[in-house]
Amino acid sequence: MTFLLVFFTSLVTTLFLTPFFIAFLKKTKIVDLPGGRKIHKDVIPRMGGLIIFLVVLTMINAFVDDFNSIKLVIISATILVFAGIIDDVISLNRFVKFVIQNISAVILVYYLQPLYTSVSLFGITFSNPYDYLILLLFVIGTVNSINFLDGLDGLASGFALLVFSVLLALAIRKNDTFLILLTISLLGSLLGFLRFNAFPASVFLGDTGALILGFFLIFISFLTSIDYHESVLDLTFPLILLAVPILDTVKVFFLRIIQKTDPFTADRKHQHHILQKSIVSHEITVFVLLIFSLFFILLAMFYLKDFRTETTIIFFVFGAMLIGIQPLLLRFKVTDVMEKLLHGLKELHVENIFLIIKAFMFVSAILLVIISVASFSFTTSLNLSETIFLAIATFMLFGLSLFQSKKIESINHLGVFINFSIFFIVSKLSLPFISTSNLNINVLDLIHNVSFYLLVLLISLTMILRWKAFLGKRILFSGIDLTLIVLMMLTFIINKILEFDYNYYLSVSLLEAFIFYVWYKIVVDIKKNYANRLIFISFILPMVLLITLLIKKVI
Repeated sequence: MTFLLVFFTSLVTTLFLTPFFIAFLKKTKIVDLPGGRKIHKDVIPRMGGLIIFLVVLTMINAFVDDFNSIKLVIISATILVFAGIIDDVISLNRFVKFVIQNISAVILVYYLQPLYTSVSLFGITFSNPYDYLILLLFVIGTVNSINFLDGLDGLASGFALLVFSVLLALAIRKNDTFLILLTISLLGSLLGFLRFNAFPASVFLGDTGALILGFFLIFISFLTSIDYHESVLDLTFPLILLAVPILDTVKVFFLRIIQKTDPFTADRKHQHHILQKSIVSHEITVFVLLIFSLFFILLAMFYLKDFRTETTIIFFVFGAMLIGIQPLLLRFKVTDVMEKLLHGLKELHVENIFLIIKAFMFVSAILLVIISVASFSFTTSLNLSETIFLAIATFMLFGLSLFQSKKIESINHLGVFINFSIFFIVSKLSLPFISTSNLNINVLDLIHNVSFYLLVLLISLTMILRWKAFLGKRILFSGIDLTLIVLMMLTFIINKILEFDYNYYLSVSLLEAFIFYVWYKIVVDIKKNYANRLIFISFILPMVLLITLLIKKVI
């Protein structure tokens, strides 16, 4: 119950506060101007990541029993945040920033020192004082690598969302209450922030947000490694887990040294810059890098399962491929291949294409109703307080959506996905009401599964036809949609590797919710005037379910 409260409170608070903070940043001119090596062409507020830190700090203060035990962590993080704020507002001298990062890192290492017995990397154990030096290097390097990764809309925050999801599952396996609270508050706040940070971004993390994300990523990775290696801080796990930003930073750093340029000077040699030159769109570039991240996350999980030699070898092989991604893209002519694929779709001849799309969407709507009815419940394994809280959270999200609809021009698509997710998660923890009738439960499952597979088929065909209709000029999936796809893939991976039964229900629920969400996106894309009605229905579905379950429990 506490964890649900932390997640939804972090999510709702971030969704509510961020638009006001964006307005404040614009008014005070704390913005990122276009030009030079920057990709964006508009004036975008920065320092948005401060919201994440404040929300997480509030949750920790409210729910961690012994706050004094983690005061050094909070002090270390706060020092980084103040450095980021100064840098975002007036720009901070590079040397001064480095000194402040070292002070923060020293405090963090001092906090960690009693928690581990030794420090190792790829089986090599480091003695004193080399263990302290390598920990400082890891902390400072990771913090800066996330800052470097924050070069495309939603990339750093999407990457952090994936890693924190894995770290949450691992914390649950070890029943580490502090790490569960910390990661789940980060997840809730990040998911809300992505609503505004994914392409096209309304606000940037800024140095403030990137530094604090890097701090929490390495800190939680360290604690997880200690938990799973019997008090040994094995740095191999965080290195593999955070390989995408760390390897990119190492590559660029040494490349600048070889070319006899300042290794700390910003340029366009990072992975995201190279990929964007070879890939069709901003969103797809972020998606590809998140897929790379997913692969290294998978390797890190296998490393924890004691496949250490195998994962180490694979890490070096694919790490080399990631570092040498530019010649690989040129060798396999990725740009040419993608252009040919797009050209083939454009040349596909289909008559009455919009009529077919509308017919598919009508049949899909019927299937949506069948699946919803088959999933609706009268009884649940949730207790009364959990059901009440979910009902309150849903009503709060509904109120927030109504409030922000007048302040934000873009439709709150994320809210629709969350609504469907709540409906299916609650349904998976409940007994479908049709099963209480004379209809056999196996027949009900068959109806549900067949309807779902038909729905997926129709939506897939519709997406192909839609691409042909608009000649690739209108992109259906936004940056946050692609991040959600990778996140769902990750939940299935966690379930398979950790054999995490609870996560299985979460994975299936998110998949069903996303299919409903894609249907909504297609309909709104074709008929924009349907948007408000469908958003309202997406809220009604979980609210009616939760109210029904509450009435049944009270009676």
